[in-house]
Amino acid sequence: MSGFLGMDTDAARGHADQLVAASGRLGDLLDDLDATVGAVDWQGPDADSFREHWGSTRQTAVPLGDELRAAAQALGAQADEQDQVSSGDDDGGGGFLDWLGDVGSGFLDWLGDVGSTVIDAIGDGLSWIGDRAGEFWNGFVDYLGTAWGNIQELWRSASGLVWNTLEAIVTGDWPRLISTLAGVVDVAADVVNTAFHLLTGYDLHLFDDGTGYADHPVPVADGDGRFGAPANLAEIMDNSVASYGPKDTGEISMSVVGGDPPTGVIVNIPGTEPWSPFAGDNPLDLSGNVAQAGPNGWSAGSQATGDAIRQLYADNNIPPGTPLMLNGHSQGGMVATSLAANPDFMSEFNVTNVMTFGSPVDNYAVPSDVHVINIQHAADLVPRLDAEGQGLQLVPGLDPSGIREGLANHNFGSGNTTTVTLPNRGPIWDLGANHDGGGYVQSVSDQLAIPTSQLAELQRDPSLIPFLTSDDTQVQHYTAELHREN
Repeated sequence: MSGFLGMDTDAARGHADQLVAASGRLGDLLDDLDATVGAVDWQGPDADSFREHWGSTRQTAVPLGDELRAAAQALGAQADEQDQVSSGDDDGGGGFLDWLGDVGSGFLDWLGDVGSTVIDAIGDGLSWIGDRAGEFWNGFVDYLGTAWGNIQELWRSASGLVWNTLEAIVTGDWPRLISTLAGVVDVAADVVNTAFHLLTGYDLHLFDDGTGYADHPVPVADGDGRFGAPANLAEIMDNSVASYGPKDTGEISMSVVGGDPPTGVIVNIPGTEPWSPFAGDNPLDLSGNVAQAGPNGWSAGSQATGDAIRQLYADNNIPPGTPLMLNGHSQGGMVATSLAANPDFMSEFNVTNVMTFGSPVDNYAVPSDVHVINIQHAADLVPRLDAEGQGLQLVPGLDPSGIREGLANHNFGSGNTTTVTLPNRGPIWDLGANHDGGGYVQSVSDQLAIPTSQLAELQRDPSLIPFLTSDDTQVQHYTAELHREN
Protein backbone atom coordinates (compact mmCIF):
# COMPACT_ATOMS: atom_id res chain seq x y z
CA MET A 1 0.00 0.00 0.00
CA SER A 2 2.13 2.81 -1.37
CA GLY A 3 2.04 6.37 0.19
CA PHE A 4 -0.04 5.33 3.24
CA LEU A 5 -0.86 8.22 5.60
CA GLY A 6 -1.78 7.70 9.27
CA MET A 7 -3.41 11.16 9.28
CA ASP A 8 -4.36 13.82 6.73
CA THR A 9 -1.23 15.93 7.18
CA ASP A 10 -2.45 18.72 4.89
CA ALA A 11 -5.55 19.10 7.02
CA ALA A 12 -3.41 19.01 10.17
CA ARG A 13 -1.19 21.80 8.89
CA GLY A 14 -4.30 23.75 7.90
CA HIS A 15 -5.58 23.46 11.48
CA ALA A 16 -2.18 24.56 12.74
CA ASP A 17 -2.40 27.67 10.55
CA GLN A 18 -5.88 28.40 11.94
CA LEU A 19 -4.56 28.22 15.49
CA VAL A 20 -1.70 30.61 14.67
CA ALA A 21 -4.16 33.03 13.01
CA ALA A 22 -6.50 32.85 16.02
CA SER A 23 -3.57 33.59 18.32
CA GLY A 24 -2.70 36.62 16.20
CA ARG A 25 -6.28 37.87 16.23
CA LEU A 26 -6.37 37.63 19.99
CA GLY A 27 -3.09 39.54 20.29
CA ASP A 28 -4.24 42.29 17.94
CA LEU A 29 -7.55 42.64 19.79
CA LEU A 30 -5.80 42.91 23.14
CA ASP A 31 -3.36 45.52 21.78
CA ASP A 32 -6.18 47.63 20.27
CA LEU A 33 -8.19 47.59 23.47
CA ASP A 34 -5.08 48.31 25.51
CA ALA A 35 -4.41 51.40 23.36
CA THR A 36 -8.04 52.52 23.64
CA VAL A 37 -8.05 52.28 27.41
CA GLY A 38 -4.72 54.08 27.68
CA ALA A 39 -5.86 56.92 25.39
CA VAL A 40 -8.88 57.92 27.51
CA ASP A 41 -8.12 61.09 29.51
CA TRP A 42 -9.89 59.94 32.67
CA GLN A 43 -8.75 60.57 36.23
CA GLY A 44 -10.08 59.53 39.60
CA PRO A 45 -10.90 56.39 41.64
CA ASP A 46 -13.32 55.00 39.04
CA ALA A 47 -10.68 55.39 36.34
CA ASP A 48 -8.02 53.64 38.46
CA SER A 49 -10.40 50.78 39.28
CA PHE A 50 -11.36 50.31 35.64
CA ARG A 51 -7.72 50.25 34.45
CA GLU A 52 -6.79 47.76 37.18
CA HIS A 53 -9.67 45.48 36.16
CA TRP A 54 -8.64 45.74 32.51
CA GLY A 55 -5.02 44.87 33.37
CA SER A 56 -6.02 41.67 35.15
CA THR A 57 -8.38 40.74 32.29
CA ARG A 58 -5.58 41.20 29.77
CA GLN A 59 -3.13 39.10 31.75
CA THR A 60 -5.70 36.29 31.87
CA ALA A 61 -6.17 36.33 28.11
CA VAL A 62 -2.47 36.48 27.11
CA PRO A 63 -1.55 32.83 28.06
CA LEU A 64 -4.32 31.52 25.83
CA GLY A 65 -2.56 32.96 22.80
CA ASP A 66 0.69 31.28 23.84
CA GLU A 67 -1.12 27.93 24.26
CA LEU A 68 -2.66 28.22 20.81
CA ARG A 69 0.72 28.86 19.21
CA ALA A 70 2.27 25.92 21.12
CA ALA A 71 -0.54 23.62 19.97
CA ALA A 72 0.01 24.77 16.38
CA GLN A 73 3.73 23.98 16.61
CA ALA A 74 3.05 20.53 18.09
CA LEU A 75 0.50 19.76 15.42
CA GLY A 76 2.91 20.78 12.66
CA ALA A 77 5.64 18.57 14.15
CA GLN A 78 3.26 15.56 14.28
CA ALA A 79 2.31 16.14 10.66
CA ASP A 80 5.99 16.13 9.67
CA GLU A 81 6.59 12.85 11.58
CA GLN A 82 3.52 11.28 9.97
CA ASP A 83 4.81 12.21 6.51
CA GLN A 84 8.13 10.53 7.32
CA VAL A 85 6.50 7.35 8.65
CA SER A 86 4.01 7.14 5.79
CA SER A 87 6.66 7.54 3.11
CA GLY A 88 8.69 4.52 4.40
CA ASP A 89 5.97 2.20 5.67
CA ASP A 90 4.18 -0.04 3.13
CA ASP A 91 3.13 -3.00 5.22
CA GLY A 92 -0.13 -3.87 6.93
CA GLY A 93 -1.84 -2.18 9.79
CA GLY A 94 -3.18 0.60 7.61
CA GLY A 95 -6.73 0.12 8.82
CA PHE A 96 -5.86 0.96 12.41
CA LEU A 97 -3.69 3.88 11.42
CA ASP A 98 -6.45 5.22 9.13
CA TRP A 99 -8.86 5.04 12.03
CA LEU A 100 -6.34 6.74 14.30
CA GLY A 101 -5.79 9.46 11.68
CA ASP A 102 -9.54 10.04 11.34
CA VAL A 103 -9.88 10.34 15.13
CA GLY A 104 -6.97 12.79 15.29
CA SER A 105 -8.34 14.83 12.42
CA GLY A 106 -11.78 15.04 14.04
CA PHE A 107 -10.21 16.07 17.34
CA LEU A 108 -8.24 18.80 15.62
CA ASP A 109 -11.40 20.03 13.89
CA TRP A 110 -13.15 20.22 17.26
CA LEU A 111 -10.15 21.93 18.88
CA GLY A 112 -10.05 24.53 16.10
CA ASP A 113 -13.79 25.25 16.44
CA VAL A 114 -13.52 25.56 20.22
CA GLY A 115 -10.50 27.87 19.94
CA SER A 116 -12.26 30.09 17.43
CA THR A 117 -15.40 30.25 19.61
CA VAL A 118 -13.35 31.15 22.69
CA ILE A 119 -11.47 33.88 20.82
CA ASP A 120 -14.73 35.33 19.50
CA ALA A 121 -16.30 35.26 22.96
CA ILE A 122 -13.30 36.99 24.52
CA GLY A 123 -13.30 39.56 21.76
CA ASP A 124 -17.02 40.27 22.19
CA GLY A 125 -16.55 40.60 25.95
CA LEU A 126 -13.63 42.99 25.64
CA SER A 127 -15.48 45.04 23.01
CA TRP A 128 -18.48 45.28 25.35
CA ILE A 129 -16.22 46.53 28.13
CA GLY A 130 -14.69 49.09 25.77
CA ASP A 131 -18.12 50.29 24.62
CA ARG A 132 -19.35 50.69 28.21
CA ALA A 133 -16.21 52.61 29.14
CA GLY A 134 -16.65 54.89 26.12
CA GLU A 135 -20.32 55.54 26.93
CA PHE A 136 -19.46 56.32 30.54
CA TRP A 137 -16.70 58.69 29.50
CA ASN A 138 -18.83 60.49 26.89
CA GLY A 139 -21.64 60.90 29.42
CA PHE A 140 -19.19 62.23 31.98
CA VAL A 141 -17.79 64.74 29.48
CA ASP A 142 -21.34 65.89 28.60
CA TYR A 143 -22.11 66.27 32.30
CA LEU A 144 -19.03 68.44 32.85
CA GLY A 145 -19.78 70.51 29.74
CA THR A 146 -23.35 71.23 30.84
CA ALA A 147 -22.21 72.04 34.38
CA TRP A 148 -19.61 74.48 33.06
CA GLY A 149 -22.18 76.09 30.77
CA ASN A 150 -24.57 76.60 33.70
CA ILE A 151 -21.79 78.12 35.78
CA GLN A 152 -20.91 80.52 32.94
CA GLU A 153 -24.57 81.51 32.58
CA LEU A 154 -24.77 82.10 36.34
CA TRP A 155 -21.66 84.29 36.17
CA ARG A 156 -23.12 86.30 33.28
CA SER A 157 -26.41 87.00 35.05
CA ALA A 158 -24.82 87.61 38.46
CA SER A 159 -22.17 89.98 37.09
CA GLY A 160 -24.86 91.97 35.27
CA LEU A 161 -26.86 92.33 38.47
CA VAL A 162 -23.77 93.34 40.44
CA TRP A 163 -22.85 95.93 37.80
CA ASN A 164 -26.39 97.29 37.93
CA THR A 165 -25.97 97.78 41.68
CA LEU A 166 -22.52 99.37 41.38
CA GLU A 167 -23.87 101.71 38.72
CA ALA A 168 -26.50 102.87 41.20
CA ILE A 169 -23.84 103.58 43.82
CA VAL A 170 -21.64 105.52 41.39
CA THR A 171 -24.41 107.58 39.79
CA GLY A 172 -26.56 108.13 42.87
CA ASP A 173 -29.64 106.59 41.23
CA TRP A 174 -31.53 103.47 42.14
CA PRO A 175 -31.09 100.67 39.59
CA ARG A 176 -33.83 100.59 36.97
CA LEU A 177 -36.79 98.66 38.39
CA ILE A 178 -37.39 96.22 35.52
CA SER A 179 -33.66 95.55 35.08
CA THR A 180 -33.27 94.70 38.76
CA LEU A 181 -36.33 92.45 38.93
CA ALA A 182 -35.42 90.62 35.73
CA GLY A 183 -31.81 90.27 36.93
CA VAL A 184 -32.91 88.73 40.24
CA VAL A 185 -35.18 86.25 38.42
CA ASP A 186 -32.35 85.35 36.02
CA VAL A 187 -29.80 84.78 38.80
CA ALA A 188 -32.25 82.71 40.87
CA ALA A 189 -33.09 80.54 37.85
CA ASP A 190 -29.40 80.00 37.06
CA VAL A 191 -28.74 78.92 40.66
CA VAL A 192 -31.60 76.40 40.40
CA ASN A 193 -30.34 75.14 37.02
CA THR A 194 -26.78 74.67 38.28
CA ALA A 195 -27.73 72.94 41.54
CA PHE A 196 -30.38 70.68 39.96
CA HIS A 197 -28.00 69.52 37.22
CA LEU A 198 -25.13 68.85 39.64
CA LEU A 199 -27.44 66.70 41.79
CA THR A 200 -29.43 64.88 39.11
CA GLY A 201 -27.52 65.24 35.84
CA TYR A 202 -30.67 66.73 34.22
CA ASP A 203 -30.63 70.29 32.88
CA LEU A 204 -33.88 72.19 33.45
CA HIS A 205 -32.98 75.09 31.11
CA LEU A 206 -35.04 77.33 33.39
CA PHE A 207 -34.74 80.87 31.91
CA ASP A 208 -31.51 79.60 30.31
CA ASP A 209 -31.14 82.07 27.44
CA GLY A 210 -27.94 80.64 25.97
CA THR A 211 -26.55 81.68 22.57
CA GLY A 212 -28.57 82.74 19.53
CA TYR A 213 -27.93 82.04 15.85
CA ALA A 214 -29.91 82.16 12.59
CA ASP A 215 -30.36 80.09 9.45
CA HIS A 216 -29.56 81.68 6.11
CA PRO A 217 -32.36 84.05 5.00
CA VAL A 218 -34.51 82.71 2.16
CA PRO A 219 -36.48 84.81 -0.35
CA VAL A 220 -40.26 84.85 0.08
CA ALA A 221 -42.04 83.41 -2.94
CA ASP A 222 -44.18 85.72 -5.07
CA GLY A 223 -47.33 83.81 -4.13
CA ASP A 224 -46.77 84.27 -0.39
CA GLY A 225 -49.19 87.02 0.62
CA ARG A 226 -48.03 87.48 4.22
CA PHE A 227 -45.81 90.49 3.55
CA GLY A 228 -46.67 93.66 1.68
CA ALA A 229 -44.83 96.65 0.27
CA PRO A 230 -43.81 99.11 3.04
CA ALA A 231 -45.95 101.94 1.78
CA ASN A 232 -46.31 103.54 5.22
CA LEU A 233 -45.56 102.96 8.91
CA ALA A 234 -48.65 100.80 9.40
CA GLU A 235 -47.60 98.47 6.55
CA ILE A 236 -44.12 98.14 8.05
CA MET A 237 -45.63 97.22 11.42
CA ASP A 238 -47.96 94.73 9.71
CA ASN A 239 -44.93 92.88 8.32
CA SER A 240 -43.67 92.44 11.88
CA VAL A 241 -47.04 91.04 12.97
CA ALA A 242 -46.99 88.69 9.96
CA SER A 243 -43.61 87.36 11.15
CA TYR A 244 -45.21 85.58 14.11
CA GLY A 245 -44.91 81.87 13.38
CA PRO A 246 -44.60 78.41 14.96
CA LYS A 247 -43.83 78.64 18.66
CA ASP A 248 -41.06 76.04 18.55
CA THR A 249 -38.99 78.06 16.03
CA GLY A 250 -38.43 81.80 15.90
CA GLU A 251 -38.66 83.74 12.66
CA ILE A 252 -38.08 87.30 11.50
CA SER A 253 -38.74 88.89 8.12
CA MET A 254 -36.56 91.39 6.27
CA SER A 255 -37.54 93.69 3.39
CA VAL A 256 -34.90 94.87 0.91
CA VAL A 257 -36.24 98.04 -0.76
CA GLY A 258 -35.08 99.43 -4.11
CA GLY A 259 -32.91 98.12 -6.91
CA ASP A 260 -29.23 97.29 -7.05
CA PRO A 261 -27.92 98.65 -4.77
CA PRO A 262 -31.00 98.87 -2.51
CA THR A 263 -32.11 102.13 -0.94
CA GLY A 264 -32.90 100.58 2.44
CA VAL A 265 -33.39 97.41 4.47
CA ILE A 266 -36.19 96.89 7.02
CA VAL A 267 -35.99 94.19 9.72
CA ASN A 268 -39.34 93.06 11.16
CA ILE A 269 -39.23 91.30 14.55
CA PRO A 270 -42.26 89.67 16.26
CA GLY A 271 -42.86 89.61 19.99
CA THR A 272 -42.83 86.82 22.55
CA GLU A 273 -44.10 83.48 21.25
CA PRO A 274 -43.54 80.54 23.68
CA TRP A 275 -44.42 81.60 27.24
CA SER A 276 -42.88 78.61 29.02
CA PRO A 277 -40.07 79.40 31.52
CA PHE A 278 -38.12 76.39 30.21
CA ALA A 279 -35.97 77.67 27.36
CA GLY A 280 -36.20 75.89 24.02
CA ASP A 281 -35.00 76.44 20.47
CA ASN A 282 -36.98 79.65 19.89
CA PRO A 283 -35.03 82.59 21.39
CA LEU A 284 -38.08 84.90 21.20
CA ASP A 285 -39.60 83.30 24.30
CA LEU A 286 -40.12 84.12 27.97
CA SER A 287 -36.47 83.32 28.77
CA GLY A 288 -35.39 85.81 26.11
CA ASN A 289 -37.78 88.35 27.60
CA VAL A 290 -36.16 88.06 31.03
CA ALA A 291 -32.63 88.31 29.62
CA GLN A 292 -33.61 91.22 27.36
CA ALA A 293 -35.14 93.18 30.25
CA GLY A 294 -32.27 92.38 32.62
CA PRO A 295 -29.18 94.42 33.44
CA ASN A 296 -27.27 93.25 30.36
CA GLY A 297 -30.05 94.41 28.00
CA TRP A 298 -29.21 91.61 25.56
CA SER A 299 -30.56 88.18 24.69
CA ALA A 300 -30.15 85.20 22.39
CA GLY A 301 -32.92 86.80 20.30
CA SER A 302 -30.78 89.92 19.79
CA GLN A 303 -27.80 87.77 18.87
CA ALA A 304 -29.78 85.60 16.45
CA THR A 305 -31.39 88.64 14.79
CA GLY A 306 -27.99 90.25 14.33
CA ASP A 307 -26.72 87.00 12.79
CA ALA A 308 -29.63 86.91 10.33
CA ILE A 309 -28.95 90.51 9.26
CA ARG A 310 -25.25 89.80 8.68
CA GLN A 311 -26.11 86.79 6.52
CA LEU A 312 -28.68 88.79 4.53
CA TYR A 313 -26.10 91.48 3.74
CA ALA A 314 -23.39 88.93 2.89
CA ASP A 315 -25.61 86.68 0.76
CA ASN A 316 -26.97 89.57 -1.32
CA ASN A 317 -23.87 91.81 -1.44
CA ILE A 318 -25.72 94.66 0.28
CA PRO A 319 -23.34 97.56 1.01
CA PRO A 320 -22.89 97.98 4.80
CA GLY A 321 -23.72 101.70 4.50
CA THR A 322 -27.25 100.96 3.28
CA PRO A 323 -29.82 102.61 5.60
CA LEU A 324 -31.23 100.02 8.02
CA MET A 325 -34.53 100.27 9.90
CA LEU A 326 -35.25 98.00 12.89
CA ASN A 327 -38.92 97.44 13.67
CA GLY A 328 -40.61 95.20 16.24
CA HIS A 329 -43.65 94.49 18.40
CA SER A 330 -43.36 93.92 22.17
CA GLN A 331 -40.22 91.82 22.75
CA GLY A 332 -39.37 92.36 19.07
CA GLY A 333 -39.13 96.10 19.79
CA MET A 334 -36.78 95.36 22.69
CA VAL A 335 -34.58 93.28 20.38
CA ALA A 336 -34.60 96.05 17.76
CA THR A 337 -33.65 98.74 20.28
CA SER A 338 -30.96 96.60 21.92
CA LEU A 339 -29.28 96.18 18.52
CA ALA A 340 -29.35 99.94 17.96
CA ALA A 341 -27.86 100.41 21.45
CA ASN A 342 -25.06 97.90 20.82
CA PRO A 343 -21.80 99.61 19.73
CA ASP A 344 -20.47 96.51 17.95
CA PHE A 345 -23.61 96.11 15.86
CA MET A 346 -23.73 99.82 15.10
CA SER A 347 -20.14 99.72 13.87
CA GLU A 348 -21.20 97.17 11.22
CA PHE A 349 -24.46 98.67 9.96
CA ASN A 350 -25.96 102.08 9.22
CA VAL A 351 -28.99 102.00 11.52
CA THR A 352 -30.94 105.19 10.84
CA ASN A 353 -34.40 104.36 12.21
CA VAL A 354 -36.00 102.25 14.94
CA MET A 355 -39.75 101.78 15.41
CA THR A 356 -41.35 99.84 18.27
CA PHE A 357 -44.96 99.28 19.30
CA GLY A 358 -46.06 97.93 22.67
CA SER A 359 -42.41 97.60 23.82
CA PRO A 360 -40.73 98.52 27.14
CA VAL A 361 -37.56 100.10 25.70
CA ASP A 362 -36.86 103.23 27.76
CA ASN A 363 -33.85 101.62 29.46
CA TYR A 364 -31.82 101.40 26.23
CA ALA A 365 -29.30 104.08 25.24
CA VAL A 366 -29.67 104.54 21.48
CA PRO A 367 -27.29 107.00 19.76
CA SER A 368 -28.84 110.43 19.22
CA ASP A 369 -28.45 110.30 15.42
CA VAL A 370 -30.89 107.35 15.20
CA HIS A 371 -34.55 108.32 14.70
CA VAL A 372 -36.64 106.33 17.20
CA ILE A 373 -40.45 106.10 17.29
CA ASN A 374 -42.00 104.24 20.24
CA ILE A 375 -45.76 103.70 19.86
CA GLN A 376 -48.00 102.67 22.75
CA HIS A 377 -51.69 102.47 23.58
CA ALA A 378 -52.69 104.49 26.60
CA ALA A 379 -53.78 101.41 28.61
CA ASP A 380 -51.13 98.96 27.35
CA LEU A 381 -49.17 98.00 30.46
CA VAL A 382 -46.34 96.21 28.63
CA PRO A 383 -44.48 99.30 27.34
CA ARG A 384 -44.65 100.73 30.87
CA LEU A 385 -42.86 97.80 32.50
CA ASP A 386 -39.63 99.76 32.13
CA ALA A 387 -41.03 102.48 34.44
CA GLU A 388 -40.11 104.89 31.62
CA GLY A 389 -36.44 104.35 32.38
CA GLN A 390 -36.63 106.27 35.63
CA GLY A 391 -34.94 105.45 38.93
CA LEU A 392 -35.13 106.94 42.42
CA GLN A 393 -32.19 109.12 43.40
CA LEU A 394 -30.06 107.70 46.22
CA VAL A 395 -28.08 110.86 46.95
CA PRO A 396 -30.23 114.00 46.77
CA GLY A 397 -28.67 116.82 44.79
CA LEU A 398 -26.05 114.67 43.05
CA ASP A 399 -25.80 115.34 39.32
CA PRO A 400 -24.61 112.04 37.79
CA SER A 401 -24.66 113.24 34.16
CA GLY A 402 -20.88 113.57 33.89
CA ILE A 403 -20.31 110.16 35.46
CA ARG A 404 -22.89 108.52 33.21
CA GLU A 405 -21.01 109.48 30.07
CA GLY A 406 -18.10 107.30 31.17
CA LEU A 407 -20.15 104.20 31.86
CA ALA A 408 -19.80 101.45 29.26
CA ASN A 409 -23.17 99.82 29.95
CA HIS A 410 -25.51 102.64 30.89
CA ASN A 411 -29.24 102.73 30.23
CA PHE A 412 -30.46 106.30 30.17
CA GLY A 413 -32.57 106.55 27.03
CA SER A 414 -32.03 108.20 23.67
CA GLY A 415 -31.75 111.84 22.69
CA ASN A 416 -33.77 111.45 19.46
CA THR A 417 -36.78 109.44 20.60
CA THR A 418 -40.45 110.26 20.05
CA THR A 419 -43.05 108.39 22.09
CA VAL A 420 -46.51 108.33 20.54
CA THR A 421 -49.44 107.44 22.81
CA LEU A 422 -52.60 106.37 20.97
CA PRO A 423 -56.21 105.80 22.08
CA ASN A 424 -56.92 102.32 23.40
CA ARG A 425 -58.28 99.57 21.16
CA GLY A 426 -60.53 98.25 23.90
CA PRO A 427 -61.64 98.94 27.48
CA ILE A 428 -58.89 99.92 29.89
CA TRP A 429 -59.05 96.49 31.54
CA ASP A 430 -58.74 94.60 28.23
CA LEU A 431 -54.99 94.03 28.31
CA GLY A 432 -55.02 91.69 25.32
CA ALA A 433 -56.81 94.08 22.98
CA ASN A 434 -54.61 97.01 23.96
CA HIS A 435 -51.36 95.05 23.45
CA ASP A 436 -52.36 93.12 20.32
CA GLY A 437 -50.03 93.71 17.37
CA GLY A 438 -52.84 93.78 14.85
CA GLY A 439 -54.63 96.37 16.98
CA TYR A 440 -51.56 98.59 16.85
CA VAL A 441 -51.45 98.29 13.05
CA GLN A 442 -55.07 99.44 12.83
CA SER A 443 -54.53 102.31 15.29
CA VAL A 444 -51.53 103.61 13.33
CA SER A 445 -53.41 103.26 10.04
CA ASP A 446 -56.25 105.34 11.49
CA GLN A 447 -53.81 108.04 12.62
CA LEU A 448 -52.02 108.18 9.26
CA ALA A 449 -55.36 108.91 7.61
CA ILE A 450 -55.36 112.21 9.52
CA PRO A 451 -52.81 114.50 7.80
CA THR A 452 -52.30 116.61 10.94
CA SER A 453 -51.71 113.69 13.33
CA GLN A 454 -48.38 113.23 15.07
CA LEU A 455 -47.68 109.96 13.22
CA ALA A 456 -48.51 111.52 9.84
CA GLU A 457 -45.98 114.24 10.60
CA LEU A 458 -43.34 111.72 11.71
CA GLN A 459 -43.87 109.69 8.53
CA ARG A 460 -42.87 112.75 6.48
CA ASP A 461 -39.41 112.76 8.08
CA PRO A 462 -36.72 112.51 5.33
CA SER A 463 -34.99 109.65 7.19
CA LEU A 464 -37.88 107.33 6.21
CA ILE A 465 -37.69 108.00 2.46
CA PRO A 466 -35.28 105.07 1.71
CA PHE A 467 -37.75 102.57 3.24
CA LEU A 468 -41.17 103.60 1.89
CA THR A 469 -42.58 102.36 -1.42
CA SER A 470 -45.95 101.12 -2.63
CA ASP A 471 -44.40 99.30 -5.61
CA ASP A 472 -44.27 95.56 -4.88
CA THR A 473 -41.71 95.08 -7.65
CA GLN A 474 -39.27 97.28 -5.70
CA VAL A 475 -39.30 95.04 -2.61
CA GLN A 476 -37.86 91.59 -1.97
CA HIS A 477 -38.93 90.00 1.31
CA TYR A 478 -36.82 87.41 3.13
CA THR A 479 -37.44 85.22 6.19
CA ALA A 480 -34.84 83.75 8.53
CA GLU A 481 -35.36 81.19 11.29
CA LEU A 482 -33.87 82.02 14.68
CA HIS A 483 -32.50 79.44 17.10
CA ARG A 484 -30.98 79.16 20.55
CA GLU A 485 -28.21 76.87 21.75
CA ASN A 486 -28.08 76.27 25.50
